[in-house]
Amino acid sequence: MCWSGEASAVVAVTGLASTAYFYKKGESRPLCYALLYFSLMELLQAYTYSVIDQCFDTRNTVATYLGYIHIAFQPVFINLVSLYFVPQPVRRRLFVPVMLLALLGSLMFLVRILPIEWSRYCYEMTYYLAFFKELSFKLPFCGEQTCSTSGAWHIAWATPAAGNLILSNAYVIVAFALPLLYGAWRMTIYHIITGPLLAALTTSDPNEWAAVWCLYSIGLLLLLIKTPIRTYIYETKFYGFDYPRWMTKSASRNR
Repeated sequence: MCWSGEASAVVAVTGLASTAYFYKKGESRPLCYALLYFSLMELLQAYTYSVIDQCFDTRNTVATYLGYIHIAFQPVFINLVSLYFVPQPVRRRLFVPVMLLALLGSLMFLVRILPIEWSRYCYEMTYYLAFFKELSFKLPFCGEQTCSTSGAWHIAWATPAAGNLILSNAYVIVAFALPLLYGAWRMTIYHIITGPLLAALTTSDPNEWAAVWCLYSIGLLLLLIKTPIRTYIYETKFYGFDYPRWMTKSASRNR
């Protein structure tokens, strides 16, 4: 199996056209915004294929950094979608603090590509799963040189980012742990299965995970917009209980 710039371009055009169509038809704005954002990533990947493996080409370096920046701000759109699947009073009450926390996490993750003297490089570190020490992997999007190269079947991105565990995990915290805190557990599970888990199952290269994950995100969002899956992901209870009063009381007064 091998992807290409042409394939990425087709997916990008499909995503952008679908965004315009769904937006015009009055579909959910948060889902349309997220679909637009991830479609732009496919457009970037289509361009990246024109300079793939040319590590000393400035265009390759710029494309790689743009890919990292896009990934860094994905938690903002992930939470935008996750908030859509909680009750409206909760969404209204938590929208601003959740978006601010997501933005903070994105900025922390972005800081990794800046020169940080007090942190090791990411390629000097290895991740170990808490209860399965025999399972380990290198930090994704990591390497000694900033470059987009050919992975097993898609783009493998690398950059010598900081390996600081707090900064490295900022993405995971705001993209997955934060939605769980306000009760969007169905959306989070759906996201994990159709995103990082599926990406990990279809490539063994950590540097390729991000590109594969972004590709799958287009399908993930299209399924949410136009299939019955959406109805099963909506939350009406906070883990089986009524939502805490502090999550809803402000919004209720504003009705």
